[in-house]
Amino acid sequence: MRHRTLGRTGLKVSEVGFGGIPIQTLSHSGAVAVVRRVLDVGVNFLDTARAYTTSEERIGDAIKGQRSKCMIATKTVARTAEGVERDLQKSLTLLGTSNVELYQLHNVMSDETLKEVMKPGGALDAFKKARREGKIQFIGITSHRPSVLIQAIKTGEFDTIMVPLNYVERTLLQELIPLANKTGTGSIIMKPLGGGAFTNAEEALKFVLNQPVSTVIPGVCSIKEVEQNAAIGTAPLTLGKDAEKRLEEQAKILGQTFCRACDYCQPCPEGIPISALTRVDTFIKRMGWESWYSRNKEALKKYENCQECRQCESKCPYQLPILELMAEKVTWLRKQYGSRMT
Repeated sequence: MRHRTLGRTGLKVSEVGFGGIPIQTLSHSGAVAVVRRVLDVGVNFLDTARAYTTSEERIGDAIKGQRSKCMIATKTVARTAEGVERDLQKSLTLLGTSNVELYQLHNVMSDETLKEVMKPGGALDAFKKARREGKIQFIGITSHRPSVLIQAIKTGEFDTIMVPLNYVERTLLQELIPLANKTGTGSIIMKPLGGGAFTNAEEALKFVLNQPVSTVIPGVCSIKEVEQNAAIGTAPLTLGKDAEKRLEEQAKILGQTFCRACDYCQPCPEGIPISALTRVDTFIKRMGWESWYSRNKEALKKYENCQECRQCESKCPYQLPILELMAEKVTWLRKQYGSRMT
């Protein structure tokens, strides 16, 4: 596995890391097995978050006795010092460690929120205190808005940024990534496969790794996916014209209005598993009909209870028309598999 330096942190991280969102969908033992395989194949950068339900606990169980083999990054959505301290202690307990290498402000989506977390008594004060106490080594920030991260970098307070980059979302290569490199800010790339929307995963990952970034953290939900992703971190990153043409064609099909499965739209007041429906065609291609249906057979019943409150749309970082997307995908699902639903 090749390694890259995570900006001014000096940490040598595997260029293919691990995104901890999808293991929430697995059984506890299945998730632990996936994370242990991640370590076995040489991936040493594990990313999770307090908001990822069971992810921290499962990673904690998986790395018992192997803490030295990995670097852990986790996050908090807290905006006050008190909230950060509470979240950090919970994260450390679940992860089974006394410290993490990187602690990140999670999903800062506006300049106003950035100002809020940086004001006296705000979240950043607690981050600095935790760093002094040795509970964290470095401070990061994540966002789906490159403009917010540009402002964050200019403050000089953040060692790393986390941002989506894939063949659809490339505008950050014009200003954000060059600024990060100029200032020594590590760049962690999420959504390299568009939340799984890019079916040609190898080519999509190679495209991202050919950019001047620190590491890429695709989410995985099987040992097979772990091994496929890790292989890219050891193979040549050559991306031929045919591969780029295929990526371009898929990007045109996806457009901008596709669900990345970040689940920031949750929780739904009616308990609708939104991304399971807005991404149903992609998930079925990836998991197979039987696997998807066994996990989501109640999804359609819950969908019928939708009150069209649009809370999900107000929380979506991509401002997607979620109600329209769900209706479109549910119609497709019923046409394709209606006779197999019980």
